[in-house]
Amino acid sequence: MAEVAAGYDATWHTDGHILYLQLEQNELHIGLLLCPHGRQGGPCSSREAPCIVEYFINNFGLECNVGSAPAAAEMEIAWTLLGDDFDLGACQMWWLPLEDTAFASWLGVREPLKSDD
Repeated sequence: MAEVAAGYDATWHTDGHILYLQLEQNELHIGLLLCPHGRQGGPCSSREAPCIVEYFINNFGLECNVGSAPAAAEMEIAWTLLGDDFDLGACQMWWLPLEDTAFASWLGVREPLKSDD
C-alpha cells in the first residue's frame, strides 16, 4: 500500500514485525523486536542494516511511532521508510500498531482493492 508524503512514496509494510513492550515503573520500553525475515533479506533489509525497522527502533524507540493502540505486551506493527535506504541517516522510518483504529480501517478499505487487481 502506498501514500505520498512530502514528495516520497510511502509504502506501509505489514509483514509481521512484532514489538515486545516492557513496563518499568512509569515508563514503557521496547524490550525486543522480532523481524519476520530473520534479519536477512526482505523489504526491511538495506546495505547499512540487516533490519531497517530494528535499526530505527533501537536508535529512536517510541519516537518513530505515529499511531495509537491499547498497550499490550506484544504488538504487531506496520512500518514505512521515507527516503533512500542507501543513507539511513537521511531517512525517516515511521511505525504504528496494526491495532491503531485509523490505520486498521484504512487497511480494511485498501486490502480488498489490492486483491482485485
